Amino acid sequence: MVKAKGALLALLVVAFSLALAQGNPQTQTPQTPQMQMILVTESSKPFAQTVEAFKAEVKAAGWSILNYHNMAGVLSEKGYTLHPVLIFDVCSGRYSARILAKDEYRPISAFMPCRVSIYQTSDGKVFVSRMNAAAFAPMMPKEVAEIMTASAKEIEAIIAKVVAK
Repeated sequence: MVKAKGALLALLVVAFSLALAQGNPQTQTPQTPQMQMILVTESSKPFAQTVEAFKAEVKAAGWSILNYHNMAGVLSEKGYTLHPVLIFDVCSGRYSARILAKDEYRPISAFMPCRVSIYQTSDGKVFVSRMNAAAFAPMMPKEVAEIMTASAKEIEAIIAKVVAK
């Protein structure tokens, strides 16, 4: 059982690495959801408005922002100049508690909480990116796959509201 879990995690790391190696997600040829490991959506709003809309929609949906990482800020302290990149750790107790309550599912906590990145490119465009949980779900036990799929649908609904108009 431990070998199987280790192999599953190794498979997910390889799949994620391959997805990154394919190039810039927003310029890729559309792929099937099972092959596209990262989803990227352009926002119609400026960076700060996208961030504020995201915070509001997460709260309205009953989710929580556990933390956020200001990557450009942290790296600027080390002498690097980057365009804004914020990574949010978001969580819904309805979903996370169902996974974390079972010992056999706890290794999946390595993928928790859900992470959503909002970033600005050098040409001023703003994007929202996240792991394509629906693509990973078939690799998980059935109950976990159902939880991941439901959670992903809610995250997608939140993001759709954020980037609208």
